[in-house]
Amino acid sequence: MLDRFLKFCFILSFLFLVFLIGFFSHKYKFNYLYTNINYGIGIIESYLDINLYDKIGDREQRQKLDNSKIILNNNFDFYNKPSSKFDYYLLIKHDHSQPTLMSSPDKVEWSWDLSIFRNNTKIVPLHLFSNGNLIVGNYENKGIYKIDKYGKLIWKINYISHHWIDIYNESLFIPSRKFVNLPKESKKNNLKNTNLNKCNVDNSMFDTILIIDSKTGLLKQELDLMKSLSKDRRFIDILNENYEKDISLCKDPLHLNDIRVIDNQIKKNLQKSIPDINEGDLILSFRSLNLILFYDYKNKKIKNIIYNLFEKQHSPRIDEYGNLFVFDNRPQEKKSKIVKIDILNHNILSYYEDIRFKSDVKGRIQFLEGNLFVQSSAQGEIFQIICKDGFFEECLSKYLYSSNFSFFYPSKYFDSSLTFKKDSLFLADFYKKDYVKFLE
Repeated sequence: MLDRFLKFCFILSFLFLVFLIGFFSHKYKFNYLYTNINYGIGIIESYLDINLYDKIGDREQRQKLDNSKIILNNNFDFYNKPSSKFDYYLLIKHDHSQPTLMSSPDKVEWSWDLSIFRNNTKIVPLHLFSNGNLIVGNYENKGIYKIDKYGKLIWKINYISHHWIDIYNESLFIPSRKFVNLPKESKKNNLKNTNLNKCNVDNSMFDTILIIDSKTGLLKQELDLMKSLSKDRRFIDILNENYEKDISLCKDPLHLNDIRVIDNQIKKNLQKSIPDINEGDLILSFRSLNLILFYDYKNKKIKNIIYNLFEKQHSPRIDEYGNLFVFDNRPQEKKSKIVKIDILNHNILSYYEDIRFKSDVKGRIQFLEGNLFVQSSAQGEIFQIICKDGFFEECLSKYLYSSNFSFFYPSKYFDSSLTFKKDSLFLADFYKKDYVKFLE
């Protein structure tokens, strides 16, 4: 009898310990524990075909919509929202919906079944293949996957993905992270003689880049950015300067939010401004430093630096004339901008802004067949910039999509004051119709 009681107490104590680890890792974001536990739960749920996210009596499901507290930060209501058919297919992911392919603001052509994933609203699309296969990531947690158009798993890899990726020669270039304790681990990250050596932070987020075979899911290489970049004195000076302005840099000193791989066409476009640029080099956007680098990762060499011409930027893109376009978030200002930069002379040539355009976080731009599309993420809106004589001469915004009062309206999510939360956008990319083969 006593043996049974002791066994029962042991099992109960073990379960309580597991609960405490899970609770505190989630509540206080002990990143290493949290990401691994969350990934492990996902594996168990996929294997047993259960969903622990749907809890009985979940408070989130019990909340009621309070119309008196609705706050709108977009430009449209139900009667004047964009409704015209798109010229392309739109791959779109809202904060609280699943990846969807649309042909107009109110017509869904395809939706991916993500039922194999726990809390699948956090599964974000990273790249669409022409056959409908999709690279997806578990947002800022471990888990990168390739699924087919029906949601069947093709491969998975246990790494963190953060923000937007690129694909080149069938290799995926994905922003990822490792966690570093400062100043304890400063020396092995080549930071001993930098201001980050003054930090006293556990689990500082240091960005890496995963290079993954898109067919097999095998990891080819992981680039440790801080360790490599800190060998360049120019980068160290920028790092030290930003630390002096704000010591919170210790927590997230880089914040890599976009990768572009230089292909043959971009190389040709950049020959005048960066003559030594090569195919396979990278364009990297670091939000924490207001910095964009042109980087040869194979030789660990910085080839060009664009610094302090924007604030908390995203989405660097090169046009056909070799100009750099950047989504300039400017969270401290009233309006966001799209800036056009002369890379050779490091100055802003022109910019586009509108009193209706403001996204403090995220934000994405896309060139497609000479058209310039803007994803204003926080507003949940997409517009095209149309100019009379090149970008940005006598321009106007043509709005194409608003997440509010759209196909997905309303979501069921509210903040702590019970205010309705309008979905923002994680990704909204247009694809040419002849690229999308799986709808034929």
